Amino acid sequence: MDKRALRRACFARVRALSDMEKASASEAICATIQNLPGWDTVETVFSYLPMASEPALTALFHEFPEKCWGFSRVSEDGSQLSFHEVRSEKDLREGSYGFLEPDPARCRVLDAPDWILVPGVGFCRESQARLGRGKGHYDRYLSNLARKGYHPRKLGICFETQVGPLTPEAHDVPMDAIITEKG
Repeated sequence: MDKRALRRACFARVRALSDMEKASASEAICATIQNLPGWDTVETVFSYLPMASEPALTALFHEFPEKCWGFSRVSEDGSQLSFHEVRSEKDLREGSYGFLEPDPARCRVLDAPDWILVPGVGFCRESQARLGRGKGHYDRYLSNLARKGYHPRKLGICFETQVGPLTPEAHDVPMDAIITEKG
């Protein structure tokens, strides 16, 4: 499996979506998540602040402020992923990669999610495999959580056009479910 070629193909399919299609798909994904069994009782949700190629889930943050929200942040040296509690948009700043992230000076690090909403470049429904951006941040993070005894529900989040066959590698952490605008 040529992961670089798969990433290029997935990114091309997402670029072919209009902004309106992405917004509509993001709304449908948010609706699916909030209708999943267990959503009402989930207390801590780890999520991400979307890049242009990712579904936007920020509506959930605004609709469910009673939940504890942790958003992802990559360390300055690019080696580690962490999740920081965000209570309002004032807790965000532009990060070193040019997109919004939690301000580590304002937001405490969280370590025990009930659910984690995981973005990806591609996903496979059959194997529940995830194709990331190639740095291994989420696989390392999820593996570390499991070693510490935390087993959150892992939901892979993407547009339907990003779903296709993938062969998982030994280090890949499978998702518990894949959520797209189609359910």
